[in-house]
Amino acid sequence: MVAIMTNCLLELCVINWILSNNKILGLKNGSFFGLRSLERLDLKNNLISTIEPGAFNGLSELKRLDLSNNRIGCLTPEMFVGLNSLHKLNLSGNIFSSLMNGLFSELLALKALHFNTDSLICDCNLKWVLQWARNASVRIAEETVCAYPSALQGLSFRNLKENQLICAGPLELPLFELIPSQRQVVFHGDRLPFQCTATYVDNTTQVHWYHAGRLIETDEESGIFVEDSIIHDCCLITRELILSSIDIDASGDWECLVNNSYGNSTKQVEIVVLETAAPYCPAERVINNKGDFRWPKTLAGITAYHPCLQYSFNSIAFHNGAEESKAWRKCNRTGRWDEENYSECPYSQEVTQVLHAFSQMHINLTTVLEFSRQLTAYTRGASHFADKMDVIYLAYIMEKLIVFVDEVEDIGDALIEIASNIMLVDDHVLWMAQKEDKACTRIVRCVEHIANQVLTSNVQVISKVSHNIALEAFMIKPSSFIGMTCTAFQKISANSDKLVHDLGSWEADPHSDQHLNFKCNTGNLNSSLVNSSTRNAVAVASVHLPQSVFSPSSAWQSVDNSTCKLQFIVFRNGKLFPSTGNSSNLADDGKRRTVATPAVFAKIDGCSFGNLTSPLTIGLRHFARGIDPIAAFWDFDLLDGHGGWWGEGCHIISSAGNITTIQSTHFNNFAVLMDFKTVLSFPQYPGEFLHPVVYACTAVMLLCLFASIITYIVHHSTIRISRKGWHMLLNFCFHTALTFAVFAGGINRIKYPIICQAVGIVLHYSTLSTMLWIGVTARNIYKQVTKKPQSCQNSDQPSYPKQPLLRFYLISGGVPFIICGITAATNINNYGIEGNAPYCWMAWEPSLGAFYGPVAFIVLVTCVYFLCTYVQLKRHPERKYELKERTEDPQRIPSTEVGHGHITDSVSVPQAACSMLSSSLLENEHSFKAQLRAAAFTLFLFTATWTFGALAVSQGHFLDMIFSCLYGAFCVTLGLFILIHHCAKRDDVWHCWWSCCPSRRNTYSVQVNVRPKVNINGDTQIHAPCLQESPCPSKSAVFNHPAASHCKLTNLQAVQNHVNCLSPVTPCCAKMHCDQLLDDEAHIHVHNEGSFRPNMHIHRCLKSRTKPRYFSRHRSAGEREYAYHIPSSIDGSIHSSHTDSPHSTHDSQSGHRRACCSKSDPYPTVNQPESSDASTVIYSCAKMPESDSVHHPAHFEMHPRTQSLPFNTTNHNGILKGNVHEAMIYSSDSTGNIKTGPWKNETTV
Repeated sequence: MVAIMTNCLLELCVINWILSNNKILGLKNGSFFGLRSLERLDLKNNLISTIEPGAFNGLSELKRLDLSNNRIGCLTPEMFVGLNSLHKLNLSGNIFSSLMNGLFSELLALKALHFNTDSLICDCNLKWVLQWARNASVRIAEETVCAYPSALQGLSFRNLKENQLICAGPLELPLFELIPSQRQVVFHGDRLPFQCTATYVDNTTQVHWYHAGRLIETDEESGIFVEDSIIHDCCLITRELILSSIDIDASGDWECLVNNSYGNSTKQVEIVVLETAAPYCPAERVINNKGDFRWPKTLAGITAYHPCLQYSFNSIAFHNGAEESKAWRKCNRTGRWDEENYSECPYSQEVTQVLHAFSQMHINLTTVLEFSRQLTAYTRGASHFADKMDVIYLAYIMEKLIVFVDEVEDIGDALIEIASNIMLVDDHVLWMAQKEDKACTRIVRCVEHIANQVLTSNVQVISKVSHNIALEAFMIKPSSFIGMTCTAFQKISANSDKLVHDLGSWEADPHSDQHLNFKCNTGNLNSSLVNSSTRNAVAVASVHLPQSVFSPSSAWQSVDNSTCKLQFIVFRNGKLFPSTGNSSNLADDGKRRTVATPAVFAKIDGCSFGNLTSPLTIGLRHFARGIDPIAAFWDFDLLDGHGGWWGEGCHIISSAGNITTIQSTHFNNFAVLMDFKTVLSFPQYPGEFLHPVVYACTAVMLLCLFASIITYIVHHSTIRISRKGWHMLLNFCFHTALTFAVFAGGINRIKYPIICQAVGIVLHYSTLSTMLWIGVTARNIYKQVTKKPQSCQNSDQPSYPKQPLLRFYLISGGVPFIICGITAATNINNYGIEGNAPYCWMAWEPSLGAFYGPVAFIVLVTCVYFLCTYVQLKRHPERKYELKERTEDPQRIPSTEVGHGHITDSVSVPQAACSMLSSSLLENEHSFKAQLRAAAFTLFLFTATWTFGALAVSQGHFLDMIFSCLYGAFCVTLGLFILIHHCAKRDDVWHCWWSCCPSRRNTYSVQVNVRPKVNINGDTQIHAPCLQESPCPSKSAVFNHPAASHCKLTNLQAVQNHVNCLSPVTPCCAKMHCDQLLDDEAHIHVHNEGSFRPNMHIHRCLKSRTKPRYFSRHRSAGEREYAYHIPSSIDGSIHSSHTDSPHSTHDSQSGHRRACCSKSDPYPTVNQPESSDASTVIYSCAKMPESDSVHHPAHFEMHPRTQSLPFNTTNHNGILKGNVHEAMIYSSDSTGNIKTGPWKNETTV
């Protein structure tokens, strides 16, 4: 800078010096000395806050000076000394708010001035600037505008008039801040400083601190220090408050007050002082008409704030400016929620917001009619009003409208209609509105005042009708009054089957459009309500005013001695008269009686009365059953103005059927109260919910169905059921569950049309699908029973492919889908609510062709299948079980050479029905008879349950409860039957269940293996667990035997535990059995015993392509080779031999198989319990005629090797010889040991 100055002095140059955008903090005296030729100096956008006097000395030729956008607050005339040639000065963007008088006195050549700032206050302190600028011909820049006060904000300063620049309140400060500004939560003894800063307007500006309205000064003992005010840069004033040791008394609001000559302004901050162990208010959720608020856990003494919830329909909601509305709640020092305020938040319900907007509208004669029409239309949906504020706002609006009744003709009708609509609101909402603001009382008062204001000399009679309220009023002359009877009617349908004597028939239909009407007759005749009803109208109430009411003894006096105003009002029920408390004067006498009749109001205005000498006679029809009736009138003064029923001056004179007649000696609102709690009452239908038994029993059924579904899905590979049966059972269970779940949850959702239509469609589809799955099941059973037996096929033949199940799904799922689709496409309104039906279903006419017709046809076809199946089972009793179909080629299992004995299996036993069954060959554990019975019973239960459910929702009182209970009983029965029949009665399912419990798995396995079984016919069976493969893959070997005679074969125990055999012996049909399994040289030792002894086994032999060295047999070409190896022990005890089956290892037993068959029995049959284990084998045989046994001997033959056993011992390598008749002489002893015959090399089993 020195070099520049020297260079300029030498060259006498003119300099434009730009020092903008640096960080210059201030200008000292003589900062620019020596720059006499400088004409422009740019110091904008720095941090200059102070300029010392004489800072610009030496700049005598300076013409332009830019000091904009700095932090200059103090400006004095001494700053500009030496700027005699300055033409333009820019002071904009600094922090000053005013300019002191005579500031520019040294700037004699100044022509343009800029001093726009964000805090410029245009008041009386700047009035001198306008005068100076005018006198000195200085142009003030157009962009110099006022920031304060708000009245002049944005106006250009040079265009202002002097009279606009005044110093008057209120005080507006460009800067006023309190640090800290938010609520402070501190503990006892903490230190807390505060700082209050404001704009220094003039020398009268002062700052003070206040607490609880008391001026605060320094108090060292209390730890309070108030510092002196400090002025910064001539434009800001600051005063500090220090609380060095806060006490409990410091809690509350602390206030900073700034004042000057023409006003004051304040800011405050809250201090919450806590004890060291302060409690907390718990987190709490509050749901009210302003929304759902979740208040957090809050420290005691703190006020918690919660932002108001915003709603999509809050366009009519009120807001306080741009600030976010908040609700607050205070937690007191004991840790409990105390005060709360939600007033700033909008209502959560759109209805309440709309009614609040109605209440805020201004009403005059021009707008009142349109306003009342809009309100009337909106209140037609009053049944959905759920907030007490809805009723309170309506009461407030009616009080505003009542003043226009005598000026606008239709306002009275609108008020009656609005009050009638309010009676659709829920009882509890009306009760809360009455308790909160006496809203119901105010509404009734408005209705009663209508006649008093409308009746004039020009209007002698008025009549107002609505759905729930009727009003009739007359101008009468007491001198000519001869008595009057007014009856309130409601029209009923001409074709209604209900008589008017049917209790509640006129009240039960809330959707009826029939209005209440009055019919009045003059005269002293008092007709009964029973006689007043007609076929098309029912009389609900009547009032008889006798002629003697105006007799001289009644002490009446007319105001004008000429006319009086007589009015009658009938309210359909007592909903506008809710009792909000108990009182000794109440008519219910603490029994909480309820209004059981319409409420009738009768009154004469314009005449003063005492008690009537001739009482009023009022007839009332009950709309509900009850006991202990009493007559009462509504006293508005009871219960602190909330009102209540009182019985003084009223009494019942007669009660016949559902009509009660009372008398009263005064005018008022009358009704009959009764006790409903001790009466078996039935709510109006449809209710919001069905009978509780429907939900409970449906839940039980769903649990049973889903338990069955889960069991069959999880254990699909273990449970013995055919592929078709598995799909049919699971689909039936699923669609049944869908049907009744939708029924219980949505059958009465009539308030929601779209949901109601969806319920109807789902019920239609699922019911049809369930019925079709039952029909498909019946067809499958019939096909299995009538299936012809297949001959044993060569193992090299290709296996039969599995039949696809798609056809079943197309029938049971596709047909209902098509029917429902056509029905809905024709007219979607075919589903949903039909007329006034209280349930979601179908219209009657479409349902005949789309539902009831198809269901009847399905039931008929299903029953035909049931009947045909039953006939087939009667004709062929040997057909009992469904066997597996051939699905894969037989497996050949090679064997090792371990055996010690050889049995030739050539046996010929004509008509001898010796049977053997391996449970692994069964497709279904249940017999055909059991399946038939189960399917038929399931059809019956489903049809009955559906029928009773339909009756439960379509019938009237009492009957709906009976049918609901019947529905529940059949619903539970259906669910339990499915679970028991398909799960609990099956040993394979039990085995799967117990397998999930390791502690019970082994115990259960032992119990299954040792206990005898009983089949469905009551026969005891012997089970030998095994898994085996049939040599004939297309048929399983099963044979029937009568229970009366059994042919049993005992087993010869093997010395070794493991036996290796040559060929699996599992006959698949009678022909195969006779041709391949039994050799004609074998001898069968037959014991005609009643039953087997448990745990006696005959081992199956495995087929091999090669012959062992110890066994040989020659047969013709094309014949198969089979052999039996019969294991035994030397001492005759029973041992288990292991097979390759996985179940043998699990059950700790070896699998065994025995083969016997008969030529005369072409149909394999089974005698097996329905709940047998998956690895169970049952042995039985039919009785063999003696004649056949003679011509067809059978024997087992064992060829000895080199040695024989002594007499009465087991032959270790011996061969069993002899024919059947010889063998029958010998039998095993009672212990199951092996006996020998007359020859040492012959052993009988």
